[in-house]
Amino acid sequence: MRSAASLIVTAPLAALAGRTAARGDTACNYGVLMVRRVGGGSFGGALVFPGGVQEEQDKGPGDPHVACAIRETYEETGLLLLAAEPPALRARADASFRDLSTMHSTSFRDFCFNNGASALRTHMLARWTTPRAQHKRFDTRFLMLNIGDDDKFALSQLGQEQVQAGELAELDWIAPDQALRDNRTTLALLPPQAYMLHELSQFRRWQDLARRAELLDRSATDRPMEPVLSRRSDGRIVALFPGDRAYPDMQENELPCDTDLFCREPHAPGLHRMEMDPAPVGGFLATNLIRTVAYGQPRL
Repeated sequence: MRSAASLIVTAPLAALAGRTAARGDTACNYGVLMVRRVGGGSFGGALVFPGGVQEEQDKGPGDPHVACAIRETYEETGLLLLAAEPPALRARADASFRDLSTMHSTSFRDFCFNNGASALRTHMLARWTTPRAQHKRFDTRFLMLNIGDDDKFALSQLGQEQVQAGELAELDWIAPDQALRDNRTTLALLPPQAYMLHELSQFRRWQDLARRAELLDRSATDRPMEPVLSRRSDGRIVALFPGDRAYPDMQENELPCDTDLFCREPHAPGLHRMEMDPAPVGGFLATNLIRTVAYGQPRL
């Protein structure tokens, strides 16, 4: 299983003036940065958070998951989410943070973190592992980064995001409730992203979300969550999460029976699952999170 990291980047709509997050009706005053992979690659067709597999260059002083998430977000979107512009970049008028290849053989970590710069504050929100039935498996940390009024270097880059050719089909800033509304019909999501968008959508104000993120306990959020996906007799897919009364014994390779996959009382105790429909090309539609247990990732 390969170690990976993903970054959930949020910013107030006021800082995203003219960006797509402002379209449509939303009760939230902030947007979340999401990207769509090219078809045929990992997660092709679904809208996901920026991120990728941890590389050797991410190791060193500090948290390698943070280094990986910051690097992958830069590589995919062009956003360099550091607390300040790296001194080496300021010293080179011809250098662009859009093209760190101008730094020759210097690694991303060396250029940024070992050169007097630091990442914006991140908060570990969740840790998910790919279901065992999948051929390619990842152990992914989901980190949250909230761009605020004091983050001048990051704010100066908003509106300059760039799609990485060959890997991304598009990128978008979208409000959580808007994403879930679009997910009912056309916007495909994967279970981790759908789960976290359901959690984010509880917060209408960015300020409340940012304050709650500061209270997250990493020792609680670093508990792996491995979904078990099953198809019900009515055609819907059910992702069972740890703590659900139908979650199978992973050591015994059990499979849940069909009757246990139906939920006629969504407020009944012992439920931690997501109901959804397969999307035509990657991901799922009409995701419905049902959670009446405290097991797993702590609620925002």
